[in-house]
Amino acid sequence: MPYSHEIQLVENLIIGRLQREYILPVQGPARVNQLGGNLPYTASAMAMWGGKAGLVSRVNPDYPLEWFKPLEIMGFDLRGIIQTDESFDARFFVAYSEGYKISYENPLTHFAERQLPFPEELFNYEPDTRRYCSKTDYLPYTFRVTDIPRAFLEANAAHICPIDFVSHKILPSVLRGGMIQTLSMRATDCYMDPAFWEEMRNLISELSIFMLSEKQALRLFQGRSVDLWEIACTLASYGPEYLIINSKDGAAWVYDRVENKRFIVPAWAGSMVDPTGGLNAFDGAFLYNYRKNYDIVHATVCANLSMGICMEGSGPDYLTETLTALRDARLYALSQQVIYL
Repeated sequence: MPYSHEIQLVENLIIGRLQREYILPVQGPARVNQLGGNLPYTASAMAMWGGKAGLVSRVNPDYPLEWFKPLEIMGFDLRGIIQTDESFDARFFVAYSEGYKISYENPLTHFAERQLPFPEELFNYEPDTRRYCSKTDYLPYTFRVTDIPRAFLEANAAHICPIDFVSHKILPSVLRGGMIQTLSMRATDCYMDPAFWEEMRNLISELSIFMLSEKQALRLFQGRSVDLWEIACTLASYGPEYLIINSKDGAAWVYDRVENKRFIVPAWAGSMVDPTGGLNAFDGAFLYNYRKNYDIVHATVCANLSMGICMEGSGPDYLTETLTALRDARLYALSQQVIYL
């Protein structure tokens, strides 16, 4: 545990990855060796709406613990952050060029093109996309059953960020064994592939909400369907009450299995600076606002707005700097644009 501060009652859990970010955004200064990973983006979006949570993650022995101090100050419980004995690569690099083209490869080239000094820590960097997605192997950052503090299992809601297949396979059962009533999870790229088709039913059967991108949906259903609503209905039939597909234009397509209803929340039309963490911001805002009054439409509007705000700046701390009055004014405007089908 990085700090001794403890929260007596943990209402929400966020389980995800902590990384070292190296980001070359669409515009603005580079982020070099700073707090990153899907966990802080999800947490910051939740904090933007007034939420708190217990955080669960595995980090390297040399991960800078002082980076967690802002999260602790915001009221997050850090007892679930575990420093492992085994070292693993926590670096994450991405470059966004004109036309919002994304590159996770060749950081040396991208830094040179922008005439920026190359960070020595990025030598010999290889992105996660090159790594094989195993159905059985535990990675150093794969979660173990013992990683979650017993007190955290008394929480009412939890969100599982993209991690790896094995983590996503074991975590829902562990969490459902406690007091978790609402369980959401965002798909991880590596297993959204036809090779994992037979595993999908068991993987998401215990979830309340399953989130995935349009690209992931079409890749998984390759040769089966290109209709997003058909894909949503099929996946929801495996167990989740809600299926949310984030389309490539930024809209959120939501299917309610119990009520057999559908609606679309369009993207917030803001300026694009850094898309990193946008979907994670969506997830954190969604879970917190859904749990407040179980209004799926309101929660989705809050989530899509949070994603838009996240991408107007760079880094997880940008979300927490949002003015409440600006947030609420945008929330009202976006809520008038929901499309009911």
